[in-house]
Amino acid sequence: MLMDALSGYSVTIFAYGQTGSGKTFTMTGPDSIDYGREAAAASLDDGPHGLIPRVLSDLFELTAHGREHAGVTVSASYLEIYNEQLNDLLNPASVNLQLRHEARLGPFVQNLLQVECESLGDAMAVLAEGTRNRKVSSHQLNKDSSRSHCLMTLHLKDANTGCTGRISLVDLAGSERLKDSCSEGAMASETGHINRSLFALGNVISSLSDARRRQGHIPYRDSKLTKLLMDSLGGDGRTLMLACVSPSLHMLEETANTLLFASRAKNIQNRPTVQVD
Repeated sequence: MLMDALSGYSVTIFAYGQTGSGKTFTMTGPDSIDYGREAAAASLDDGPHGLIPRVLSDLFELTAHGREHAGVTVSASYLEIYNEQLNDLLNPASVNLQLRHEARLGPFVQNLLQVECESLGDAMAVLAEGTRNRKVSSHQLNKDSSRSHCLMTLHLKDANTGCTGRISLVDLAGSERLKDSCSEGAMASETGHINRSLFALGNVISSLSDARRRQGHIPYRDSKLTKLLMDSLGGDGRTLMLACVSPSLHMLEETANTLLFASRAKNIQNRPTVQVD
């Protein structure tokens, strides 16, 4: 999928599952790793690193040493969807940004900061800054529960071919039941927003996976999350879903729901298209 992005395709990888099932661990790695300090590392082959730092490492390895991709420039943005508001994790003062749509670009967030990354160190610094600013809280189900959906996007432009690839790495907040998490006040409100956006995502995937419903209305506009993933679900990009589940018997029903969600997602047909400037 990384090679496809370098060839001009739009690529999305997202982690889905209940709270505490390991989505953030899968995407960014354990909390014990300080990626700000790892920024100067030339390779991340060793250690329990998450998918995002591994993608960054491989990307800059290819652009630095691969003659075929020597002309590729990389810029990165880091977005948070918190209580249905779009916030810039690289500029904490930039909140409640507007979601726009353009015929060629598709959905995009207006005034979202893009940082040019000339090295792996630059990209790791973006990851560290965004992770540091993300909303996280503790409750009965998870001591480090993500309270927002996060999207790190890498924009790739090849000066030799004019191809403009994109890699969107999405760490979704987990679905949870209030009676199990015992959340109150602001956290209960956060849970409501998270569950509603995940419900909207489920509706989109159900519509796209059903051959009869696919020809009708697809409810992308029901949430900011589904609007942003419009190109990734039934659109012109390549998409990989990681279904994270818990080994706990207590979470059996949520695990079954996640696997049902994943089986529906497998039936979606995208039409990958190379994007050329």
